[in-house]
Amino acid sequence: MAIARKPRIAEATDTFDDSHTYKCLRCGAEHQNPVKKFYRSEWSELFLKNDRYVPLCIKCVNEIFSNISNKYGTETACIILCYMMDIPFYHSLYDSIVKNNNIFSIGVYKRQLNNKQYQFQSFQQTILNEELYKTDDDIREEKEVKWTADKIKNKNDAINIIGYDPFDGYSSNDRRFLFGELVKYFDDDISEDTFKLSQIIQIVNNNNQIRQYDLLISSLNPIRDANDIKMLGILKKNCVDSNDKIAKENEISVKNRSNKDIGKSTLTYLMRDLREKDFKKAEANYYDQLKSEGTLWAISMSNKAIKQNGMFDENDKQEIFDIQRETIQKLQSELDEVLEKNRLLLIENADLKSNKDGDKNE
Repeated sequence: MAIARKPRIAEATDTFDDSHTYKCLRCGAEHQNPVKKFYRSEWSELFLKNDRYVPLCIKCVNEIFSNISNKYGTETACIILCYMMDIPFYHSLYDSIVKNNNIFSIGVYKRQLNNKQYQFQSFQQTILNEELYKTDDDIREEKEVKWTADKIKNKNDAINIIGYDPFDGYSSNDRRFLFGELVKYFDDDISEDTFKLSQIIQIVNNNNQIRQYDLLISSLNPIRDANDIKMLGILKKNCVDSNDKIAKENEISVKNRSNKDIGKSTLTYLMRDLREKDFKKAEANYYDQLKSEGTLWAISMSNKAIKQNGMFDENDKQEIFDIQRETIQKLQSELDEVLEKNRLLLIENADLKSNKDGDKNE
């Protein structure tokens, strides 16, 4: 006599057809209950007759991911699996999982897609949003747009004063820390001393490296990982010693730099702040300030001090020469554009005067 099968009690979250057999099209495994055996692509139109369960069992998904990852890298494997399962791929989500877990898991990625912001999305959105064509800079900018206003201001102030992005290529988290540290060193005359500024940037980079060492040390076991902790301690000490040496040789004070308002009472800062706020009356004053005898004297003295005290080797001199050449070419190009605009405006002005005189004669 056949024993009656005990009825299966479905969980409240289960959504599947009890009479349907779910089959993996790769290994052939069959299951009556797909929960914890198959991933579900909630918003896909490809697997409707399978209750939107992907026809690849979780075991096969992990095997495919491992095989592709070994050949082409984890991120590429994630993209291909997202395509196979018809779920959206986002660089930002991928990066956050790697950052928070140190490794990537397709299961963790799939669980994160249950969040509300990913509703009604399949791999179609990945294609339509051109997610696959985004560069590292595009991805970084997307993350930095979400920074707080203070963090964004730190970045903008630093780039305005230095004239370029000193931390280009760093991760978004590192850049947020680096810019926050860098602005603490800004004082009244730092923007005019390029050599001292470069040394400050090196100190800030070292501080970021020290931070990384501290994070690694905190994650290690003091007994089991004693040798690793010792090595990290030595590397950290080297960075600290380097900072002390740079600070002493260049008279860089690291005390009392936590005051974020330092230098903000100077005329230079106030004029720059007014220009950023589009205060029109500041334009002429700012121009007069830059061309004043006092400003030209300060620039001259700063350049003289750099020549006398800077210990430049041949590589430094070549780098300075290359930067000067690029700057001159850029300024010449900008000057040519301004001259051409001025010529066209003069012609337009002459035409307007001619038309006005013609109207008066009539």
